[in-house]
Amino acid sequence: MSLLVRSALETLEDESADAALRSVACTTLLAALTAGVDVPSAAPMAVWRWLLRSGSGASALHLHELPSCEVARDAVRVLTVDPEAGDDARDLALAALHGENLAVVTDADVLLLAERVMDEGRTRRFTFLVEGVHELRGFAPDFLRVLRDRLAASSSPVVRAAAIEIGGLLARIDELFTQRMLRDVSPAVRRAALEQLERVEVPDRGRASALVSQHLGGEQHRSVVGAGLSVLGALVRREPETH
Repeated sequence: MSLLVRSALETLEDESADAALRSVACTTLLAALTAGVDVPSAAPMAVWRWLLRSGSGASALHLHELPSCEVARDAVRVLTVDPEAGDDARDLALAALHGENLAVVTDADVLLLAERVMDEGRTRRFTFLVEGVHELRGFAPDFLRVLRDRLAASSSPVVRAAAIEIGGLLARIDELFTQRMLRDVSPAVRRAALEQLERVEVPDRGRASALVSQHLGGEQHRSVVGAGLSVLGALVRREPETH
């Protein structure tokens, strides 16, 4: 273990050290963790505590990894049960939950996150989190439907559009849900529903084409029509040739 890494941890944990020096030490340890350099076992939590206390924001974790089960569990705590956590702390916690840290996230955690931290600014990162956990271990179809329907009931069009992405993790198309979202009052949500149909698997492409064609017959919003025509063209090009 390098002297630089040990010195950085000592500085970061020194309450009497200058804040600027501690910030540099934090950056040094983050770079070492991201590079896979050997660091003391206490380093991830020391970095996490400093980021929380300093209000540095989530940007540091957009550039660096902070792999640690302990950090991940505390990030979930910040998001789900800490009544004093502010917006900066919640954004930081969401940024910490990616990569191998997603292994600690349970189904119950995801449902709590959907209730407590969902707003327009965090919707994209929440969706990435759900997709990451699903890729890591897979959600049961029934759970995905529950989560999808909960988000689809939101008053925010951005969150309802996220419901469509979550629904897209199901193996097969859900026609009733798709038709419901195609009737949404928000053009952005209807457009998201059409664009999701472009990503269906081969067995569902014929039905997806029919749904898009049917919707275009009554759609009046120009951008939604344009998106629908683009999706329909892509689906047609992907249909296998028959002989």
